[in-house]
Amino acid sequence: MYSGEEVEGYEKGMNIAKRIFMPIFLLTIIGAYFVGNSMGYIEREYKEANEYGFSGVVYEKKIEGGEGYRYPHYLFLNSGIRWQVSSELYDKIQIGDSVLKKSKFDSVYYYKKSGQIIIEDENLDLRNRYLEKLKEK
Repeated sequence: MYSGEEVEGYEKGMNIAKRIFMPIFLLTIIGAYFVGNSMGYIEREYKEANEYGFSGVVYEKKIEGGEGYRYPHYLFLNSGIRWQVSSELYDKIQIGDSVLKKSKFDSVYYYKKSGQIIIEDENLDLRNRYLEKLKEK
Protein backbone atom coordinates (compact mmCIF):
# COMPACT_ATOMS: atom_id res chain seq x y z
CA MET A 1 0.00 0.00 0.00
CA TYR A 2 1.38 3.45 0.87
CA SER A 3 4.31 4.03 3.16
CA GLY A 4 4.07 6.25 6.20
CA GLU A 5 6.18 8.90 4.51
CA GLU A 6 3.88 9.02 1.47
CA VAL A 7 0.78 9.39 3.65
CA GLU A 8 2.48 12.05 5.75
CA GLY A 9 3.55 13.95 2.61
CA TYR A 10 0.02 13.75 1.22
CA GLU A 11 -1.50 15.05 4.45
CA LYS A 12 1.04 17.89 4.57
CA GLY A 13 0.18 18.86 1.00
CA MET A 14 -3.54 18.81 1.76
CA ASN A 15 -3.04 21.03 4.81
CA ILE A 16 -1.11 23.56 2.72
CA ALA A 17 -3.80 23.49 0.03
CA LYS A 18 -6.53 24.05 2.63
CA ARG A 19 -4.65 27.00 4.10
CA ILE A 20 -4.30 28.59 0.68
CA PHE A 21 -7.68 27.87 -0.89
CA MET A 22 -10.06 28.25 2.06
CA PRO A 23 -9.37 31.98 2.58
CA ILE A 24 -9.64 32.58 -1.18
CA PHE A 25 -12.94 30.70 -1.28
CA LEU A 26 -14.36 32.55 1.73
CA LEU A 27 -13.31 35.96 0.40
CA THR A 28 -14.87 35.14 -2.97
CA ILE A 29 -18.18 34.20 -1.34
CA ILE A 30 -18.19 37.32 0.84
CA GLY A 31 -17.30 39.54 -2.13
CA ALA A 32 -20.01 38.00 -4.31
CA TYR A 33 -22.56 38.60 -1.56
CA PHE A 34 -21.70 42.29 -1.26
CA VAL A 35 -21.55 42.85 -5.00
CA GLY A 36 -24.88 41.06 -5.49
CA ASN A 37 -26.54 43.21 -2.85
CA SER A 38 -24.99 46.54 -3.76
CA MET A 39 -27.26 49.38 -4.82
CA GLY A 40 -25.48 49.84 -8.15
CA TYR A 41 -25.80 46.18 -9.09
CA ILE A 42 -29.48 45.90 -8.12
CA GLU A 43 -30.34 49.16 -9.87
CA ARG A 44 -28.54 48.09 -13.06
CA GLU A 45 -30.26 44.68 -13.04
CA TYR A 46 -33.72 46.17 -12.52
CA LYS A 47 -33.34 48.93 -15.10
CA GLU A 48 -31.98 46.47 -17.66
CA ALA A 49 -34.97 44.15 -17.14
CA ASN A 50 -37.40 47.08 -17.11
CA GLU A 51 -36.10 48.59 -20.35
CA TYR A 52 -36.19 45.27 -22.21
CA GLY A 53 -39.10 44.99 -24.60
CA PHE A 54 -40.22 42.43 -27.18
CA SER A 55 -43.22 40.96 -28.94
CA GLY A 56 -44.00 37.94 -31.04
CA VAL A 57 -46.18 34.93 -31.70
CA VAL A 58 -45.45 31.60 -30.02
CA TYR A 59 -44.35 29.06 -32.63
CA GLU A 60 -42.79 26.46 -30.29
CA LYS A 61 -42.95 25.42 -26.63
CA LYS A 62 -40.18 23.43 -24.98
CA ILE A 63 -39.22 22.08 -21.57
CA GLU A 64 -35.44 21.84 -21.48
CA GLY A 65 -33.67 19.13 -19.51
CA GLY A 66 -36.56 16.71 -19.13
CA GLU A 67 -40.16 16.69 -18.04
CA GLY A 68 -41.62 18.28 -14.93
CA TYR A 69 -42.22 21.61 -13.30
CA ARG A 70 -38.63 21.97 -12.03
CA TYR A 71 -37.12 22.18 -15.50
CA PRO A 72 -37.07 25.51 -17.38
CA HIS A 73 -40.12 26.07 -19.59
CA TYR A 74 -39.57 28.16 -22.72
CA LEU A 75 -41.74 29.83 -25.32
CA PHE A 76 -40.09 30.47 -28.68
CA LEU A 77 -41.41 33.54 -30.48
CA ASN A 78 -41.32 34.23 -34.21
CA SER A 79 -39.29 37.38 -33.49
CA GLY A 80 -36.34 35.24 -32.32
CA ILE A 81 -36.99 35.57 -28.59
CA ARG A 82 -36.66 32.56 -26.26
CA TRP A 83 -38.74 33.47 -23.19
CA GLN A 84 -38.74 31.48 -19.95
CA VAL A 85 -42.10 31.15 -18.19
CA SER A 86 -43.50 29.40 -15.12
CA SER A 87 -44.86 25.88 -15.51
CA GLU A 88 -48.39 27.14 -14.74
CA LEU A 89 -48.24 29.75 -17.51
CA TYR A 90 -46.59 27.27 -19.87
CA ASP A 91 -49.66 25.04 -19.61
CA LYS A 92 -52.01 27.95 -20.39
CA ILE A 93 -50.18 29.28 -23.46
CA GLN A 94 -50.66 27.57 -26.84
CA ILE A 95 -48.83 27.82 -30.14
CA GLY A 96 -50.24 30.82 -32.01
CA ASP A 97 -50.77 32.96 -28.89
CA SER A 98 -49.02 36.35 -28.78
CA VAL A 99 -46.63 37.76 -26.17
CA LEU A 100 -45.83 41.44 -25.58
CA LYS A 101 -43.53 43.18 -23.12
CA LYS A 102 -43.37 46.91 -23.55
CA SER A 103 -40.13 48.72 -22.84
CA LYS A 104 -40.19 50.63 -19.50
CA PHE A 105 -42.96 48.36 -18.16
CA ASP A 106 -42.67 45.36 -15.84
CA SER A 107 -45.73 43.49 -17.10
CA VAL A 108 -45.77 40.90 -19.86
CA TYR A 109 -49.03 40.49 -21.76
CA TYR A 110 -50.02 37.08 -23.11
CA TYR A 111 -52.79 37.35 -25.71
CA LYS A 112 -54.55 34.04 -26.25
CA LYS A 113 -56.26 33.22 -29.54
CA SER A 114 -59.54 32.96 -27.61
CA GLY A 115 -59.31 36.67 -26.74
CA GLN A 116 -58.26 36.16 -23.12
CA ILE A 117 -55.37 38.30 -21.88
CA ILE A 118 -53.02 37.05 -19.17
CA ILE A 119 -50.87 39.70 -17.47
CA GLU A 120 -47.78 38.66 -15.50
CA ASP A 121 -45.57 40.96 -13.43
CA GLU A 122 -42.17 39.67 -14.55
CA ASN A 123 -39.94 42.03 -12.55
CA LEU A 124 -41.69 41.88 -9.18
CA ASP A 125 -38.71 40.49 -7.23
CA LEU A 126 -36.18 42.79 -8.90
CA ARG A 127 -38.42 45.81 -8.38
CA ASN A 128 -38.97 44.98 -4.70
CA ARG A 129 -35.22 44.55 -4.10
CA TYR A 130 -34.58 47.86 -5.89
CA LEU A 131 -37.23 49.73 -3.89
CA GLU A 132 -35.93 48.25 -0.61
CA LYS A 133 -32.42 49.50 -1.43
CA LEU A 134 -33.83 52.95 -2.22
CA LYS A 135 -35.53 53.04 1.20
CA GLU A 136 -32.23 52.15 2.89
CA LYS A 137 -30.50 55.22 1.41
